[in-house]
Amino acid sequence: MVHFTTAQIPAGHRIEYWESHNAKALIGLDIRTLENTPLAAEEVNLYFPALRFAGVKGSSQIVERSARIIAEHPTGDVAMFFALSGEAFFYHSAGMIMLKPGQAVLYDADRPFVRGFARGLRELVLTIPREEYVRLTRGKPLKEPVVFDFATGSGSPGKDPAATSLASLINSALRRPQDDPHRVEQEAFSLMERLLARAVGNDRDSAYRRAMQEIERRYADISLGRAQVALAAGVSERQLSRLFAAQGETFAEHLQTHRLQAAEALLVSEPRTPVAEIARRCGFTSPSHFSRSFKARTGVTPLELQRATEA
Repeated sequence: MVHFTTAQIPAGHRIEYWESHNAKALIGLDIRTLENTPLAAEEVNLYFPALRFAGVKGSSQIVERSARIIAEHPTGDVAMFFALSGEAFFYHSAGMIMLKPGQAVLYDADRPFVRGFARGLRELVLTIPREEYVRLTRGKPLKEPVVFDFATGSGSPGKDPAATSLASLINSALRRPQDDPHRVEQEAFSLMERLLARAVGNDRDSAYRRAMQEIERRYADISLGRAQVALAAGVSERQLSRLFAAQGETFAEHLQTHRLQAAEALLVSEPRTPVAEIARRCGFTSPSHFSRSFKARTGVTPLELQRATEA
């Protein structure tokens, strides 16, 4: 087990050391902070013959895995990030996802992405060699991120019991590194196989996931509507409405929420970009409608959020 913390590192060198540690121990990243306060970060890493586990805590930051970083620090891995606390945005080549505590995202670590944590983070990480992932999915590559719901504490097993069990296994292994490594790794593989069987299947959950992916890809398109998303999900418009109703929302509500979340991420990461430009990039035709909707959701106007980010 390896333990890293920025606590004893001079403030001006913390990002440099944090990047260096991640490049060696987990995934190479470009990292920057959102505020003038010094970075605070901590990571615990546990290695198995094939898999790697990590527990990560940190203050607000943006991490990027660009094509340059991938070329310098290739991993050959697929990564799964389990959010325990702190909302995050996840930009990838085909869209944007907002992740809340209790959600995990699976993605190819050698494809570019940007992750942002406006209020800090606490998460678990698992990496699996790409060839093992392909074996578990019977030859299906991972081209876009897949999101799973899991329970972060006792009580409800979460929407995906396999994801909940996997998060619990990682957390327990990091707390008790003396546990039998062969048993832990084999149990992790078994849970991953169960998890991935649903991710690449054609059941109701997969149709909903395809709908989510279409929204993530095309939320900036002002013409995006129910018909296009239903077609991408492989269901009728009526079936699509039922999929969203099962989640306690309507299609229109989900699309608007996703656009507002995307805008919030841009306002934080690009505080000098005009509000009207951000509204347009997130699928809003009217800047005034965007500002009203944003304030109704967050309690502040887009401009107020930008000013607070720059402060």
